[in-house]
Amino acid sequence: MGYQKLAASLLQAYKQHQPLSMLNYTESVRDINNAYQIQHVFTAGKSTPLGGYKISLTNKITQMLFRMDEPLYGQLEHSHILYAPATLSLVQMNEPLIEAELGFIAKTDLSYGISDADLLKHVWVTGCIEIPDSRFAHWFPALNKYLIIADGAVGGYIVCGERIDGHDLQVENLSEIQVELTLDNQTVITGQARAVMDNPLSALQWLLKKLAEHGLSLHTGEVVSSGAFFLTHKLVAGEYNAHFSGALSQSLTLHVLP
Repeated sequence: MGYQKLAASLLQAYKQHQPLSMLNYTESVRDINNAYQIQHVFTAGKSTPLGGYKISLTNKITQMLFRMDEPLYGQLEHSHILYAPATLSLVQMNEPLIEAELGFIAKTDLSYGISDADLLKHVWVTGCIEIPDSRFAHWFPALNKYLIIADGAVGGYIVCGERIDGHDLQVENLSEIQVELTLDNQTVITGQARAVMDNPLSALQWLLKKLAEHGLSLHTGEVVSSGAFFLTHKLVAGEYNAHFSGALSQSLTLHVLP
């Protein structure tokens, strides 16, 4: 199956909310570079412009699970980047999960090659709730790494909180940020930013380098969700709150309707 055909199938599934069968596509792509080519064609066919990126597999456990030696990225459409408080319905999605992450928003166009300290000054920082989702049925955790990449790193939605100027933060303090995720006021899980490549800014640096390898860069206003603080959980109906503490102190609310 050519990559144009797989990209077209993904786009049709995305537009019609009809998930694909993994069994029909398992052998369709077996190369990382081709998988990214498919992702880029898939993204270009969506009805809204690019709004940013999500980074996945930012810890050794998930990399080992998918036999990867580095993270991977997905492109996110502008209309799927929301701001708290936000509301989503399960009927809008396929089989969504939920994660809490640190988000970066580019103040200017950014390319790989600047120091961590300078990079932090050129972004806003925010807490994020990420909702991974896929165009494939029964995808988690069975979807292989090539189809994950082709499917935009199973990008669903990102919910962002208040923007904090990176000038007001220190690189070393980012790894100490903590989050508590609650559902209907009951704790679901807690996590710490150091789970993301020891510091989420390292994930952003990785993305800039990878984009450069693909002839791309991060543009002003684009959002990056930098990787989960904890292992993912299934999304269900209810009121979620992500309470961030440490160098970033804010709470994000996501209402999930049946």
